[in-house]
Amino acid sequence: MRLGALAWLLAAQFFVAQVAVASAWTTPFSLKTRFISDLGNTACGPYPNPSSVIVCSPWHAGMNASFIIVGITMAAGAILARSAFKASWRRSLAVALFVAAGGGVLMVGVYPENENITIHSIGAGINFIGGNAALVLFGLAVPSTSSRPRFIWFSITAGIVGLISTALFVARQDLGLGPGGIERLAAYTTTTWQIVAGLVVLRTRDGRVSRQTSPDERSLSSTRWAR
Repeated sequence: MRLGALAWLLAAQFFVAQVAVASAWTTPFSLKTRFISDLGNTACGPYPNPSSVIVCSPWHAGMNASFIIVGITMAAGAILARSAFKASWRRSLAVALFVAAGGGVLMVGVYPENENITIHSIGAGINFIGGNAALVLFGLAVPSTSSRPRFIWFSITAGIVGLISTALFVARQDLGLGPGGIERLAAYTTTTWQIVAGLVVLRTRDGRVSRQTSPDERSLSSTRWAR
């Protein structure tokens, strides 16, 4: 279970990779107008073609490797850390969707946007929809006796925000954030959640998201042992 938490924590490298790869661009990289996938574009020239926009990412291999790592650890974490959530159909579906989302991110890394946009887009879609839907279900699968209600609401809220952002991205409505901004709002919910969930699971004493024992319960337990 803790291995699953550690796998999720590796999602932090995704943000580090983006900053590092973007720093190698010879032109300013705009979070508002450029997509995450542009960092993994293996060509150097107009994209999409024909276009006046030049995409040139010298360290594209590092970004695509980051996509692949996120996809693998995303799926592995869902399987290995599943016992931190209440056994139910919600947990089962959440795990299945998160594994599928991990596979989608893997597709994004293996098939860069300029090499196979169809498979690349399908992978991104699976991640955006499946991953964010899984967050809502994971939130609903946290044990009802959990002492971490903020984690429950964070999970559900992140998933809903991600799904709404995905719908806006598809509809080409960016709310002033730009196409790159709304895409990141749809994508970053799952990676951010993995880091938070990893920390929550690691900080839980027995690896489960469980509740704190109240003073009255501790007193009752001591009385029973005294007898």
